[in-house]
Amino acid sequence: MRFAVRLAVVIVLALALCGLAVHYGATYDEQWPHPSGDQLQAEYDASVGEQVLLFGTVHEHDSETGPTVIHVTDSADTIAAELEVTGITDPVEPGGVVQVYGVLEADRTMDADQFVVVDDGPTATTYKLITSVIGVIFAVGYFLRYWRLSLAELGFEPRTHVSSQSAGQSTDSSSTEVTDDG
Repeated sequence: MRFAVRLAVVIVLALALCGLAVHYGATYDEQWPHPSGDQLQAEYDASVGEQVLLFGTVHEHDSETGPTVIHVTDSADTIAAELEVTGITDPVEPGGVVQVYGVLEADRTMDADQFVVVDDGPTATTYKLITSVIGVIFAVGYFLRYWRLSLAELGFEPRTHVSSQSAGQSTDSSSTEVTDDG
């Protein structure tokens, strides 16, 4: 394929990807069936008595004695609602992130029907990011060991490795003679 055709295909696909990302961002709040932090802050009473899925940062947690206090944030990352959630039994430190599904009550409480600990502490996100970067570096390094970028063809081509046999080193066992006279 010619360079101009490849470049045109890449540009069209990049523009389509950008358009899909803008559309997704513009319609996300309308398509999400549960209240966001902004909606809870504006009209909390509209969601009372309904099954909701909330994401929150743990403020206080004691799995043995009582409820977990979570902070649900709005789009400006300020606290939109502080809720006491019962039913979270997994260990999670203050600063950790949880997903809670349950019925929202009028007294700013919630009984968790289901919950997921996303980050068990404030350092979990950093750990995930660092291990992901290390994994990407290894994957790219492994790929580039066998392939190289060809700017002339706007693509990748296999690397040619010099093997030990073509460099004059024979590994053939038939070239060694064994005699009986020791």
